Amino acid sequence: MQTLACLNGELMPLEEAKVPVWDRGFLFGDSVYEVFRLYEGRIWLESEHTARLRRSLGEMEFPYVDLDLLLERVRRTISAGETDHGTAYIQITRGVSPRAHPFPKPPVPPTELIVVRPYDDAATAILRETGVAVVSQPDLRWGRCDVKSTNLLANVIALEHAHRAGRYEAILIDGDGLVTEATHSSVLWVREGQLQGTPDGPEILPGTKRHFLEKLAPQVGLPFVPTRIGLADLKGCDEVLLLGTTIEVLPVVTIDGEAVASGKPGPATQRLQTAYRAAVKRWLEGDEG
Repeated sequence: MQTLACLNGELMPLEEAKVPVWDRGFLFGDSVYEVFRLYEGRIWLESEHTARLRRSLGEMEFPYVDLDLLLERVRRTISAGETDHGTAYIQITRGVSPRAHPFPKPPVPPTELIVVRPYDDAATAILRETGVAVVSQPDLRWGRCDVKSTNLLANVIALEHAHRAGRYEAILIDGDGLVTEATHSSVLWVREGQLQGTPDGPEILPGTKRHFLEKLAPQVGLPFVPTRIGLADLKGCDEVLLLGTTIEVLPVVTIDGEAVASGKPGPATQRLQTAYRAAVKRWLEGDEG
């Protein structure tokens, strides 16, 4: 199956998609992005992702972007590639302009890139059963982590340290010793009969899967409570889990080589996994309830 790109409205094979060297996304990371998950060719949590993309564009003071037209292009790319199960990556840059730090005046047209490609869930499905090992790393990111920007170098470095250690992910710890999130996923934990997570704010991305699970959790007996927590307390929780577009709900079984509780996926995480998959199934069947 061919991976397709849609660059500024033009469909093409991915390898043919090119942007000029003066594109501000290339020069400055002056761009925002979103990743949609596709089930049976449909976009899961489309309105939530679109709202976050709109917010990111607004917070970064981008000129107007027609998101309705952009979504039409996403659907056209999905259909042309005949992608049933996969991801749709969207990146919007401030456009092409000779290198200078201030925004182009007058504004130039944004660069819009869409890439749709298949996603094989088999390996991740195994990890949902076994759980994953993670390490802690200092959170060295910029001060607006609530914007889904392509300024990801600190995330990349932290994840590289995790992979060098043979671990799946890195959980980020801020200057006060408190947990924020992971390099490319949200972190939640279970203690005292509650599902807990770092409160929304500039330190973390407002995760679409996290917010969905916060609403779903009370259905399985886990009220969500926003809470700040240190690394030592995180390691002492009953359960720790990661959330993301492709990983869905993923148990963490060790942190820095120390077992979380029994060192196996816990019952609360398993209930959340079941509830999440059931919600996707209801949505696909047209029953949102």
